[in-house]
Amino acid sequence: MKKQKYILENCTSFEVKDIFDCGQCFRWNEEEDKSYTGIFGNNVLNVKKENGKVIFEGICDGNIEEICKKYFDLNTDYEEIKNKLSKIDEHLKQSVEYGKGIRILRQDLWETIISFIISANNNIPRIKGIIDRISKKYGTKIEYNGKEYYTFPSMESLSKATVEDLRALGLGFRDKRIYETTKMFMNRRNNPRRTRK
Repeated sequence: MKKQKYILENCTSFEVKDIFDCGQCFRWNEEEDKSYTGIFGNNVLNVKKENGKVIFEGICDGNIEEICKKYFDLNTDYEEIKNKLSKIDEHLKQSVEYGKGIRILRQDLWETIISFIISANNNIPRIKGIIDRISKKYGTKIEYNGKEYYTFPSMESLSKATVEDLRALGLGFRDKRIYETTKMFMNRRNNPRRTRK
């Protein structure tokens, strides 16, 4: 994959800290220059905002502009949504102001489900650590800027893990839930007729 760059101009509803530190995602980390680097799908991106411009740079499995528009929901007019919500009442107005730079990421459904299970009765640093260990063990390595990143494990790859394997990665009581969920999804995919009513 080649290194690509995409610059988004005049996007007021985009603040990297608001997006990546609000608890909706766990694979993005802040760099020394206040940018964030993360991995989603087979893409590794660094995202920063400078002088009103959002700069996306990294290696992508496809066209970087298309990938960014989809993942960051860039075709949705967040300003219009915020204006409508702000007029409902004072509480919503304050909430919109507090999180004015958040965009709802369009994350992979499989990764979202497993991450949600891992997040049960957990804190963000620990969630990130568990997901990182699972990805290193069952994901695929991608190298970018001299560092190693790992894709989130596919359903097939994670189905090879036993409860004991997952427990060794520090999942605690969630190990059995991840194991059962993976088996259930694999069974539904391999036997689609059984899931129909």
